Amino acid sequence: YPNVAPLHYLKAQVYGYQQNVQMVQAELNRAIELDPNYLPAYSALASLYINTKQQDLAIAEYQKIIARRPDNATPYTLIGILEFERKNYDAAVDNYRKALEKDPNAIIAANNLAWLYAVTGKGNLDEAMRLAQGVVQKNPNVAGFIDTLGWVYYKKNLHTAAVEQLRKAVSINEAEARASNVSPSAAYHYHLGMALKETGNKDESRRELEAAIKLAEKAPFAEVEDAKKALATL
Repeated sequence: YPNVAPLHYLKAQVYGYQQNVQMVQAELNRAIELDPNYLPAYSALASLYINTKQQDLAIAEYQKIIARRPDNATPYTLIGILEFERKNYDAAVDNYRKALEKDPNAIIAANNLAWLYAVTGKGNLDEAMRLAQGVVQKNPNVAGFIDTLGWVYYKKNLHTAAVEQLRKAVSINEAEARASNVSPSAAYHYHLGMALKETGNKDESRRELEAAIKLAEKAPFAEVEDAKKALATL
């Protein structure tokens, strides 16, 4: 069956396990050639380009999906993630907003947009808070979403509320890390330490910042130098 697109897609997956990038790309392109509406091949090509650090090509594949399925929120979200990583914040905002227009329940887009507003100063923090609260209400046990809400509260100077949420994020994350035998998130401890610092709880803030810096030895995070500076002021 040489002209069946899904079989070429499956063949690409096999080449992927062999780490044969050239043949993965060839088989996926053949699948698309046979069936231009076979969307899994576009998604797989985009993933291949992400893994090979060709973000422009990955975005182009997601845009091809949008051209064929304009009501699909997912490719907008994925483009938003790539643009955020490239620090193209306006483009990231635009794509997250488009995802939410297509699907108001696009949880990742809502969380990421709230996070972007909190860490870049772009957008409206009231909107960020509304988005983050909505995400956590629907997903009350996801550490990453709770951390976003806590950090939005921190940026809004609602430090007591921030500490409450960030404690939850740290607790859930540590339990999951123990269950999976991996290290917990250094960033969550950093966020909690910063919020505690603003409430005047210096001792606990110091412990959390020290924990973040120690964890960063295994898995560095973006704000590790900020954590060290904050610790030095306690």
